[in-house]
Amino acid sequence: MRRIVAICLLEIKRTFTRPSSYILMLAMPLMFTLLFGNLFGNQAESAIHVALVDEDGSVFSKNFIDQLGNQTYVTYEVVDGKGAEELIRLQEVQGILTIKNGFLGLLENKTPAISFQHPPGSTTAPMLEQLFNQAIRSADLRIAAAQIGASYESKDWETVYEQLIHADEEIRGISEIYSNDAKVESWNKMSYSSAGFSIMFVMIVMLFATGALIEARNMGIWSRLLTTPATRIQLTLGYVLSFFLIGFVQFSLLILLTSVLFGVQWGDPVGLLVLVTTLLLCVVGLGMAIATIVKTSEQQSAVGMLLIISTSMLGGVYWPLNIVPEFMQKIANFVPQSWAIEGFKSLVDGATVGDIMMPILVLLSFAIVFLFIGLSRVRYQ
Repeated sequence: MRRIVAICLLEIKRTFTRPSSYILMLAMPLMFTLLFGNLFGNQAESAIHVALVDEDGSVFSKNFIDQLGNQTYVTYEVVDGKGAEELIRLQEVQGILTIKNGFLGLLENKTPAISFQHPPGSTTAPMLEQLFNQAIRSADLRIAAAQIGASYESKDWETVYEQLIHADEEIRGISEIYSNDAKVESWNKMSYSSAGFSIMFVMIVMLFATGALIEARNMGIWSRLLTTPATRIQLTLGYVLSFFLIGFVQFSLLILLTSVLFGVQWGDPVGLLVLVTTLLLCVVGLGMAIATIVKTSEQQSAVGMLLIISTSMLGGVYWPLNIVPEFMQKIANFVPQSWAIEGFKSLVDGATVGDIMMPILVLLSFAIVFLFIGLSRVRYQ
């Protein structure tokens, strides 16, 4: 055990005695958190503005408008057709959403019930169209639920629909009252950025830390260490323990600093400890897997950075997954970052360790796979 601890402390000392380590471990994630958190922190200023024309004017279209109002990053100004054209001419809105006349009938006939007009080359149009399509699917489900409920209660389905809407409004109202009374810290832009960039930069630090495996192999360090009483298992465990502790110290400091500097409330301490532990096992395993597959430090940096940045984009580190196409949301299930963010979101919103068992188990599965690949491919010479 003493040999394992000695190897571990040696690697930890080597990491924390380099000034550049603190820039990558703390300064960079805090800077990105500050920039992205403030960029999207004030919804009124950063939101995408859309003109909304309601040609239908029914209770169904009005409820659809209410549902649109719950979307993040988008605000709507209800105007008539001429007013919408004037707004887009003055570039005060980034598109015109029109709810067509006969909205309900169009939905039932699977005919496009809305249209979206936007300037050519608009960069926000794909995201907005994705949000509108999601809202249409929600409207379809709500109407279908009302029709099914009416068949059981022997009522007119439109009456049941209005009851569902009323119940939904009451639930939202109770939830808002409870949140205000209990002063629960919600999952906001700053907490999202804190969790996302903490994950990404812990992965980057692990990428460079596990590069010690390549260095030890190529420089013959392990060959010399194996002439001592230390065994291969002790060498490997010493390095793995050092990687884990480096990541744990980094994540702990980021949690502390974001709490103090940005007011982020991370939630249940026990759940946070379990989630961070499983995430770090996954990240250490990934770093080791990359380090044992490539041959040089340059290859590790190139492959690792490409993998980390691309999976961070897919996993929702840079933006919420609900604004990306559905096929990308499905792909996100196969990257660990999305599960980690889901776990952190639940904890910030008041969940306990029992409520985040799914993200924990998925991250643990990733960790087992990555560690198996990394440990089974370690070459000592």
